[in-house]
Amino acid sequence: MRRWIAAIVMLLVIVAARAETQPLLPAALDQAVIRVQSSGNELIVMRQAPVAYSTLEQIAANIAGASVASVPPVRLVRASPPQEIDYLLCVTSGGTLVLGERVHTRAAGEHRHTLLRGQIVRSYPSLSVPEGWLWLVQVPLSREITVTLQLRAPVAWPLESVTVTTDGVP
Repeated sequence: MRRWIAAIVMLLVIVAARAETQPLLPAALDQAVIRVQSSGNELIVMRQAPVAYSTLEQIAANIAGASVASVPPVRLVRASPPQEIDYLLCVTSGGTLVLGERVHTRAAGEHRHTLLRGQIVRSYPSLSVPEGWLWLVQVPLSREITVTLQLRAPVAWPLESVTVTTDGVP
C-alpha cells in the first residue's frame, strides 16, 4: 500500500514540476496578438497596433535607422531565407496609411538578425466608412496564403493606435 501511495506522490511531483517549467500566457496577452502561420512562416500582428508616425518626414527619417524603440505592430517571420520583416505605421492628417518596412536578415550560423534595409513600401487611402477610417492591407505570408488585415480608427489626428482584425478573426 505504501508503494502505491509513494508512486502516486512521485507522479504528482513530476507533473507539478513540469507544469511549473512551462510558461503560461495570461488570456489577455494571448488575445493581444493575431498569429497566422503557413509554410514555416508566421505573421504576428498586434490587435491594438501603435501608430508611431504622423508625417511622411518622420517615417522617412526613422525607417532606415539602426533600431526602433517599440515592438513593431506587424512582424512577418520568414523561414527561408531567414528574415524578420517589421512593418511600421504612419497615418497622415488626410487619413492616408503609410507602411514602412524594415527587413532584418540572418546569415547562416548567426543567431542575431541584422538590418538589411528600411524603406517606405506602400500607402493606402482610407476607405469611406461611417465609423471612421478603414484600411485594407494585404500581407503575403507564403505562396499559398495572403492575409488581409483590416485596420480601423476614428477620424482623429494624430493617431496613437489602430484596431486590427482579419477576415474570420474578430
